[in-house]
Amino acid sequence: MSRKRAVRGTLLLFLYLVKKGEHSLRNTHVLTEAAIELALFAVLFLFALYVPVVGIVATLFLALPFMVFTMRHGWIPAMLLLAAALVVSGLIGSLLALPMALMFGTFGIAVGALLSKQRNRYVVLLVGTFVFLLNIVLDYIISIQFLHVDLIQDTLALVRESFDTAMRLMEGMGQAPSLEMQRQIEQGLKLIGYMIPTLFVIAALALSYVTIIVSLPVMKRLKLPVGSWPPFRELTWPKSVLWIYVVVLLLSLFPLEEGSFAYMAVLNVSYVLHLAMIVQGFSFLYAVAYKRGIAKGVVVAGTVLCLFLPFLLYLVAIFGIIDLGFDLRRRI
Repeated sequence: MSRKRAVRGTLLLFLYLVKKGEHSLRNTHVLTEAAIELALFAVLFLFALYVPVVGIVATLFLALPFMVFTMRHGWIPAMLLLAAALVVSGLIGSLLALPMALMFGTFGIAVGALLSKQRNRYVVLLVGTFVFLLNIVLDYIISIQFLHVDLIQDTLALVRESFDTAMRLMEGMGQAPSLEMQRQIEQGLKLIGYMIPTLFVIAALALSYVTIIVSLPVMKRLKLPVGSWPPFRELTWPKSVLWIYVVVLLLSLFPLEEGSFAYMAVLNVSYVLHLAMIVQGFSFLYAVAYKRGIAKGVVVAGTVLCLFLPFLLYLVAIFGIIDLGFDLRRRI
């Protein structure tokens, strides 16, 4: 009886030691890979900060180490990697370099976590856009509140100053533009100032898309399960987006004070949702072209033509509204 207990105890101790050994080896492997990813991030960060042309390309790959590490080990160890990366970025650059590291680090962790769960790539793109947008807004607020630097307003002021200088030169040459044209240019500059949130959204979307596009081939080479893009013709928004769009259009009919918060909110939301309807319209037209067997070259040429002719974009947006509201592509 005592011999059986001794054998059982020996087996349990052996299994315990084996599990502890596996856990230790696993931790060693994670720490080793974390050190490799951190070194890769440090090299890319150095190029991004101090090498003019190559730095632009290196910036697009800053999120890659976090994507790879998150997909292999989960988001909790990746957060520890991000903490170490923030320390390294502060040593390489300065405190002003921390927002850049935080932006691409959080983006890489979010995208890597979604890709590891085999989420739809369009969902991954939207989440990445949202992460970039939060970081851009946070950096803009910090720049204004603590550094007292407003890059956008300073840029607009520089553009206005250049415009005034050009007007004076043209008046001196006797070729001054009409008052109507000057008024339109002034109104355009004001509109740009009001649409800063929309510009932030477009910038975040473009940066998210390019970062994902350049990172996916590397992740495929590393044999990570990144999936593939669903056909663009299958992309469609939830119907709630259409109802929000209708509500915003109704609000835009009310006389809102120019420059007020309500005015800028309605203006920016309406532009963003209008872009969403354009995307829906193109998706619908791509689906129709696919069902009709229209050549891809014709579809691409038509898309480029629409991008250069604004009135065609309004027509595409109308198709998107009808498709989203009445399931037009299913009826065809």
